[in-house]
Amino acid sequence: MSQTEVPQRPKKLRRNRRACDQCSARSVKCRPTDGELGQCQNCIDYGETCTSLRPMARRGPKPRSARSTTSQPRTDTQDVTSSRDPAQAQVSPTSQETTLDSSTWKPRMMPPQAIVMDLTEIYFEVVYPVFPYFHRPTLLRRVSRGEYATNRPLFASVLAMCALSSARVRDGALYTSRWDANSLKSPSSEELFQAAKQVIPPDAALSQEFDYMRAYALLAIASIQYGDTPRMNYYLGLYHSFVAVGMLQDENNWPAGLGHVEIEERRRLFWSMYTLDIFSSIIWGGFAKSREACFNVCYPAECDDEYYSDSNPVTTANYAAPSWVKGWNFVTDLYRILEHAVDRLGNLRNPVQRTPSVMNYIEQGSPREASVLTNIMTLYEQLPPIFKTTQPLTGRLEKDLFGFQAANIAASLQLVRMVLFTTDNSTVDQKCQIASEVINGFASVPVAYLRAISSPLFHHLAGIGSIMGSAFENGLTESSYRRVRSVLLDLANLLANLEVDLYCAAGTSDKLRAQVSRIDEFMKIQRSVDAGGLTPWTTHTTPNPELLSPGALHAAQQQQLAAMSENSPQIHFPAELFENWSWAFDFN
Repeated sequence: MSQTEVPQRPKKLRRNRRACDQCSARSVKCRPTDGELGQCQNCIDYGETCTSLRPMARRGPKPRSARSTTSQPRTDTQDVTSSRDPAQAQVSPTSQETTLDSSTWKPRMMPPQAIVMDLTEIYFEVVYPVFPYFHRPTLLRRVSRGEYATNRPLFASVLAMCALSSARVRDGALYTSRWDANSLKSPSSEELFQAAKQVIPPDAALSQEFDYMRAYALLAIASIQYGDTPRMNYYLGLYHSFVAVGMLQDENNWPAGLGHVEIEERRRLFWSMYTLDIFSSIIWGGFAKSREACFNVCYPAECDDEYYSDSNPVTTANYAAPSWVKGWNFVTDLYRILEHAVDRLGNLRNPVQRTPSVMNYIEQGSPREASVLTNIMTLYEQLPPIFKTTQPLTGRLEKDLFGFQAANIAASLQLVRMVLFTTDNSTVDQKCQIASEVINGFASVPVAYLRAISSPLFHHLAGIGSIMGSAFENGLTESSYRRVRSVLLDLANLLANLEVDLYCAAGTSDKLRAQVSRIDEFMKIQRSVDAGGLTPWTTHTTPNPELLSPGALHAAQQQQLAAMSENSPQIHFPAELFENWSWAFDFN
């Protein structure tokens, strides 16, 4: 090497001594660059302004006086149960929740930005078609910017949404190959659920923060996904406390100055939670907390999310294309009709009435169920054809949204028919006919839709099985029992196809088959008693077997058995035979 040559030192990598404001808020590593204006790579990626304006904190241990002032007892805004909650033990805290003020609030756990973004997109694929609680362009923009990292109410609703999406992924709801389910296992759905519930203050209903209310709704649906009915009822009750405190059943009481996007989100949330309230009262035998006669809330506008914003309030009046929201609103119509059948369904489920009746003082002017069903079918026929057939999933949301609505309409319509005929004291044959149509209808829907709708649909089908239990209350003939038995076994086969990946429903079809087997055993004993210990074809009316071929003998025996079962007396089943009937459909 000549003396004039200067050795080239390796270029020293630049290192940020202090994270920028945006990376600090997101609790992510600040990646420096040599690019324009000294922006970090994260801010370049997300189109943010890279700043370092926050005050510089002094490093090292705090002075003794400062430590003594901060060693105060926990306030009620901190979670004092974290040490006792096993699910929380899996969450590594990155910072402390110090105050209710969003400007200085920090979450205990911050999932990776990429995971949140993926679960948000999955939400729009498999959850949003039935529970459209967010305006799609707005949420995608806010999540991509990481706004939830510094906004406590938004963090609650986004993490609750992620918990629900993660549970759906685990339960096999994905229908496209673009996602790697293994990469979405951590953090788990339960960890995301805990992170969401931790940040909601105990008096959230008094704050009337919309995102807290939306978080409660999402946590209720996630609880259904877990098979935790009590927890679902808990969060459903907290949601209703929001409505009660703010009297939100009337749009006139909503906060002034709401943007067009939030108004539409509130309408979707309100009517969706109304349908969930009615659904839970039918499927789990609870009571409806909602009364549609007291509501003064518009239906959501029938136009797609991409066609309106706060600055461009497109409404149905100037939106010509057919929208999937029209089908979604039709499902709401069905549940409003169902509400009025729930009371009578509850009376049928409780043969011993402890509450004194006041029905003699109320004018009975409601139409019969048959006429109600006729009116419903008239409304159904007026829907565009796209809502009446379930097309295969394509992976394109704008097309698949219509398929989801068609599947949801079919499910809701059959539930209405089942409940109406049950409350109208319909015959066993009528119940079996409707139940068979329900099962066959679901069997014709592509399985991808059924698994995407996931646990709520599974409970929906199981609720039909619970309602079928009323067929046994007044006794059955031999032929009626065979029809009911056939329907129950068909239902068990359909449930078996859906429960393969469900986290909370393993073995449900086996439970139902076991229940049918118990009834079969009782029927076998009953037949022996009725025949005096002889089988039906050994009585004196049976043709001489020696005069008939084997095939003719079998046909004669079957014909005689059918004739005897048609004319057989009512068989009354003991109550203890059905003690586990609800257990057969319990996924807790």
